[in-house]
Amino acid sequence: MESFEKRMANLEYYQKMLIKMADAEKYPFYVSVMKAGLSAEEIEEIHRICRELEDMLAEQKEQGLLNYESLLTLFAGQLNYKLSVDDTIIHLHKQGLYEPLMCEFRNIIRK
Repeated sequence: MESFEKRMANLEYYQKMLIKMADAEKYPFYVSVMKAGLSAEEIEEIHRICRELEDMLAEQKEQGLLNYESLLTLFAGQLNYKLSVDDTIIHLHKQGLYEPLMCEFRNIIRK
């Protein structure tokens, strides 16, 4: 079982996210990570992964590449096992996070 301090830190982090939420329909990513019970560190790791992949996407677009399935594979391979890849992409997109990256991923998973 997690330590009391660790659990309190997670609750404090979730509380900060909840304060930002005016409407749960607008923040499906936050809701999904809370339901999955991810820690603050695990959530920040998702953000780090997305920032890195967004940078890679920009580089690939500059090089004229049109297929971004390798980035989706990297995302899926690094995403926390407690989350669904497809649902996470949809939730991040709906929440307006990492839009260029999530738009490309949504186009790929729709195929």
